[in-house]
This record gives sequence, C-alpha cells and structure tokens, in this order.
Amino acid sequence: MTEPALTSLPPAVVDQAIDWSVRITYSQPDASTRQAFQHWLAAAETHRQAWARMQSLGGHFEAVPASLTRLTLQKLPEARLQRRQMLKLLSLLGAVGVTAWATQSTKPWQRLLADYTTQVGEHGHWTLADGSLLELNTDSAVRVRFDGDARVVELLRGELYLVSGKDPVASRHRPLRVLTSMGQFEALGTRFTVRLYDHACRLGVTEGAVRMQPQAGEGAVAQVGEVWDLSRNGVQRQAGMAAQAVSWTDDLLVARGMPLADVLAELSRYRAGYLGCEPGIAQRPISGNFNVRNIDATLAFLANAHGLRLHSLTRYWVRLSA
Repeated sequence: MTEPALTSLPPAVVDQAIDWSVRITYSQPDASTRQAFQHWLAAAETHRQAWARMQSLGGHFEAVPASLTRLTLQKLPEARLQRRQMLKLLSLLGAVGVTAWATQSTKPWQRLLADYTTQVGEHGHWTLADGSLLELNTDSAVRVRFDGDARVVELLRGELYLVSGKDPVASRHRPLRVLTSMGQFEALGTRFTVRLYDHACRLGVTEGAVRMQPQAGEGAVAQVGEVWDLSRNGVQRQAGMAAQAVSWTDDLLVARGMPLADVLAELSRYRAGYLGCEPGIAQRPISGNFNVRNIDATLAFLANAHGLRLHSLTRYWVRLSA
C-alpha cells in the first residue's frame, strides 16, 4: 500500500514528526523521551505515516559524520526554518553520499551551519555585535558564537579578514578567537587574515599580534607583518609579508615570481569552471598585481603581457598556451 504524500498530512503532524526526528534519530534520547515518542507514534495513523515518510527522507543521514549532523540540526530552530525548508534539507542530506560529504569542495553542511557566507566571486563585509569587522573572501563560510566568556568566529571554509572590536557591551574582557579544524587563533588587539586549506591554515597579521594554538603541539605568537602556517601538529613561519596575504581585501592577487599554474589556481577561486594552462608553461614565473573582480579582463591582460594565447571553448573552460 502506498503511503500518502507528506504534504497531504496535517501541517501540525509534519512539524511533530520533524521534531521527533531531531530528538530521536539525531540526539541521544533517554528512556522517558523514547517512551513519549512511542506514545505519540501510536496515537494516530497520520503520526505513523509522517514518521515513515520522514525516515525515508533522512534515511541516509548515517552517512554523514554524527557531529556534523547534530550541529546542523541544532542550528535549524535558531534559523526558524519553515517546514518545507526542513524537508528540503532532509532530502538534500539524504541524497548526498559518503564520498561527497568527505570532499572539501562539496560539503553542504558548511553553508548550513554558517552565519555569514559568500558565493564564488563574492566579497562580503559585516560588523559583528562586539564591533569587530569581518570580511569574507570568495566561497567562504563562518559561524559566530559570542557568550559571556569568549567571542568565537569559526572558519568553516575559505578565507576571512578580522579587525578586532573593542567589545563595549561586555562587562569583562572576552577573548576574540578564530576557530578552525586545525586549531585556533586569538586576537591580541589586531587585524589579521586566516585562510583554510585542506591540511593547514595560513595566517597573515597586519596589525598587533595573534596567538596561535594548534590542536596538538606548541603554539606561538605571530607579530605584525608575519605570515604563519598552522597545522594540527604545530606552527611554522613562512616567507613573505602579511600585506601580500591580505591583498584580496582590495580585490587584488599579488604575485611575485609565482608559477603560472599557481596564479591560475588562485584566479580560479573567483570564477566557475575550468581555468588552466598547458604543462610546458605551468612553472613560468609571473609577477604582478591582478584584479580578481574581473577575471576575464585579468586573463586577457596576463596573456598579452606574457605572450600567451588564450583559448576559450566557453566562459567555463579557459586555457592558456605558449
């Protein structure tokens, strides 16, 4: 027998099924909660139908890391999502396989958890509740958690620039920290940028200082003008100046003897599709300040300045050759 469509059920019942799905499937219910759920399930046929449909929509949630599932669902009530949005979310997560969830570039949970995001090619600016100024580079996402003890900006993907605020609303000092999967950065009255890579974070300090603490190993304090990499096991000073790392805030890519392939990889962050070059010129050193707001114009300038040919099958497939 075919179950009635979920949309044909009473809205209140659908809302109850969603609530029970969160409390039973994606939390750790105690005995009284499980008993209450059984009473609800047995109270009406529509309850059983709604629950069966909810389970079919969310049946592949077990493929998602449990911690990410809980964080995603915990955030939903804060956002006051409508019922159809919740169903769309469950359908999305149910349709995404394990491999996609394990791939950095296709993790939908990053945007679901985020308080501030940018799409590919976007550059966002916000003033936070403590007066801090937040900028996000292309394709980035952060989550903000301020409480009585600390101000935490969690970088979920991409790149941020943070100017620490004076926090006038707090009765006592609250440290301002940027949290990542590798470790954390604590602002010491400062301006700095943090970029998240697959296996490390890059820090550039343009004012003040930043205390770095990896998940394991010893931390350090980065001073103004310095660039550091933070991995899960430690920190390491890098060559170069912070002004170059933060140039994206002025919509620029600053290259100094950078291999052409790396320049194109950086430019590709700001546009959709394929952008590459033939292997024979991949290591050709490139220097210059390149505008990232108009990638097509930048590519034309790059090709003309270095005697290269630009091949475009479509705007989503561009290749440089000698």
